[in-house]
Amino acid sequence: MLRISNQDLKIITDIRHDIHKHPEKSGEEFRTTEIIRNYISQFKDIEIIEFPIKTGLVARLKTGKNGKVIAIRSDIDALLQKEETEVDYKSLDDKLMHACGHDYHTAVNLGLVKLLSSNKKLLKGDVVFIFQRSEEITKGAKELIDLGLFEKVKIDYIFGFHNWPLIDYGKVIVKKGALMSTKTNFKIKIIGHGQHGSMPELNIDPIVCASNIVMSLQTIISRNTNPFDNTVLSVNSINGGSEDNLVVDRVDLSATIRSLSEKSLENSIKRMEEIVEYTAKSYRCKYKIEYEDLIPLVYNPEKMYEFVLKSVLKTLDKSNIIRDGQTMASEDFAFYMKKVPGFFYWFGSGEEGHNKEALHSRKFYCSDKAIKTAVEVIANTVIDGQDYFN
Repeated sequence: MLRISNQDLKIITDIRHDIHKHPEKSGEEFRTTEIIRNYISQFKDIEIIEFPIKTGLVARLKTGKNGKVIAIRSDIDALLQKEETEVDYKSLDDKLMHACGHDYHTAVNLGLVKLLSSNKKLLKGDVVFIFQRSEEITKGAKELIDLGLFEKVKIDYIFGFHNWPLIDYGKVIVKKGALMSTKTNFKIKIIGHGQHGSMPELNIDPIVCASNIVMSLQTIISRNTNPFDNTVLSVNSINGGSEDNLVVDRVDLSATIRSLSEKSLENSIKRMEEIVEYTAKSYRCKYKIEYEDLIPLVYNPEKMYEFVLKSVLKTLDKSNIIRDGQTMASEDFAFYMKKVPGFFYWFGSGEEGHNKEALHSRKFYCSDKAIKTAVEVIANTVIDGQDYFN
């Protein structure tokens, strides 16, 4: 059973504090990447695999053996907001903070680098460590895949994880099935023909059309969606016009659809397109719909779940293993799971006496004490996995 030493735990905790004090936004994680690179460079059996991007890093622990290759992914970017959490290592940038715990994720993966490298003799195949940029804007995973990650690096299985501050440290959520939602964001442009507000007969009014679209979209969930599918559609902005005597030419809407069922998401998009098309026609308006990239569902397959649960039960007491939990938040780790079998954990990161705020809160707190649990659980799963998968 692998355990991380107190000395190594202190080193990666100090690194975590350093990264936390110097958060960097998506795509600009230069200092964070340099810290990761410098740490990994001390291990002679680990090679850094270069990609044509300026931040983020992929490294491979070479074992000289031909067993299955397991990858572990962590994210490294921060959020654009001012930190209000009172800790000794508080962000020094009043516009950025690690409000999602990606500093913690980075530290855990560095701990895995150390622990697995030190126990290389137990491995039957290589291990790949992915320090991914730009997760907060859900671009980083797809970017790496498009740059040939799975062609450049042999990966048979992949593990991902996230901290969960509403659960105490020392606990882990190991769940099968849907874990984090699929989603797409979209923008709708409604185009009319505006003139003086006193002459409605001469206008094609996009405001009235857009208003009806907003109301009709609400029926997708209530009238067209299986209530067991956990689907949400929210129109989050509507913009058009500024004068009180002029009908505007265009109204812009922005919205999101999230679901724990990929089929339900597809059906919701289809109904949304029908509602927009026919409502626009009925008001003599034109329309345009623009989509952001679809984020797939994070879904833990039953066979992976059964293996992971059995492994985690060797590391933790069963009282610290939670087998249920879902969120309508999304994770671009799902793109990797479309390429190879994978599993995603949630590790409790809350601590009594500290804020128990949700992810992305200005007062978000992630306990250092959660590092040890994640490093040891994942490391032992990797060791067990190379026996199980081979």
